[in-house]
Amino acid sequence: MTYKATAHRPPSGWGDDLTTINTNGATHIEDTNGDFWEISTINRKSVSINQANVPNKTRVTSTQLASFGTMATTPNHTERAHALLSASGAHRWLHCTPSPHLEARYPDTSSDAADQGTAAHELAEYKLRNLLGENPTRPHSHWIDEEMEDHTDNYADHVTAELARTQKDSPAAFCSIEERLDFSHIVPDGFGTGDAIIVGDNTMTIVDFKYGKGVKVKAENNPQMSLYALGALAAYGMIYNIQQVRMVIFQPRIDNISVWETTPEHLYDWAKEVVEPQARLAEAGEGQLTAGDWCTFCKHAPQCPALATQYLNPIPTTEDNTPTAPDPDTLTDQQISQIITHSKDLKKWLTKVEEHALTQAQQGRRYPGLKVVEGRSVRRYADEAAVAEAVEATGNDPWQRKVLGITAMTKLLGKKQFEELLGAHIIKPEGAPTLVPVSDKRPELTVATPDNVFQPIEQGA
Repeated sequence: MTYKATAHRPPSGWGDDLTTINTNGATHIEDTNGDFWEISTINRKSVSINQANVPNKTRVTSTQLASFGTMATTPNHTERAHALLSASGAHRWLHCTPSPHLEARYPDTSSDAADQGTAAHELAEYKLRNLLGENPTRPHSHWIDEEMEDHTDNYADHVTAELARTQKDSPAAFCSIEERLDFSHIVPDGFGTGDAIIVGDNTMTIVDFKYGKGVKVKAENNPQMSLYALGALAAYGMIYNIQQVRMVIFQPRIDNISVWETTPEHLYDWAKEVVEPQARLAEAGEGQLTAGDWCTFCKHAPQCPALATQYLNPIPTTEDNTPTAPDPDTLTDQQISQIITHSKDLKKWLTKVEEHALTQAQQGRRYPGLKVVEGRSVRRYADEAAVAEAVEATGNDPWQRKVLGITAMTKLLGKKQFEELLGAHIIKPEGAPTLVPVSDKRPELTVATPDNVFQPIEQGA
């Protein structure tokens, strides 16, 4: 993101009324700490902001305001072209070959998580280029905070350590950053962008930066990483004697550094036996819809019959196939097991279906037995600053003070000072028991039963 100021703070300050300032179409502001915020509304003495990822911050006062401006997205990450059969979507289209053409029907959308990830990648790229002696321009984003600074520092350090590791055996090894990798010799029009590619004789290393924390990503047999590796081998395999391919997933927000080492021959066999036949089906939009964990971010999920079947089959129905909710005591163990196994994803899927249907209905689509109505409304202040000013004029305090939560307090103090100052005051109670699939990595609790709580009475005791 690139910030361009349209109105700077005058030497005498902004004056008594910010609403009279000519902002020249500003969409964002910069505060005196150098942070950037999206404008929500401009009040007489403050700017209300879209607080994004910073809790308890809803406005910037005139004394904290440095400039008004606009924020433009830089093209290197957010405006990249995307292949129909992309590396990032390979886990999905390798298992569900019709999905690429079905997803192509839907418009591209973004989210806070995606925007935060983009900001993290741009900052990580900047820091890595800086460490390697280039002279990059530092990106600006309101998503950048101390946590992101720490994680991107660690990423850049990790990549340079991987480069030094390779250079021990191959002094001429180099690191390519944000390189477009072409694997169209395997997948029609296939390409992707590698975060960091380290190439030397004997070993080639690919490092992929993942800023998300919702899903733990493994490097072993990772199709996205493997396609990146095949693209890099096509580019450098004739120049360097690459005997080993090292793939690294760097996912710092959940302390996940996953490494997998394999050979070019293994990747070539996988490409021929698995990728090429599935890619032909996917390019043509053929094959069977198949539900699985690859459906999580699929745009077609709300309308997918295979996913609906997977989720709804375990749910009991009436004679006319209407879903019903019988007493849990009437369900079989197998039914309960299936429902619990899919319950988390089922709830997410139901929300997706509801959001999709509402969007379509608001565009004129009619669903049998449904209509659009006005939802529940909650009263709110039209202008918080004006409310506070009016209450303060009566001699009352309109602000409710309370101790910041742990996340907000960590951001306020920084991790180091937080641990030094408050570490002894932090407790973590035991979590409440929860029922999960046996594949969950958490250790199983010992459940109290008569057999393990009571000792048998021995004869004659």
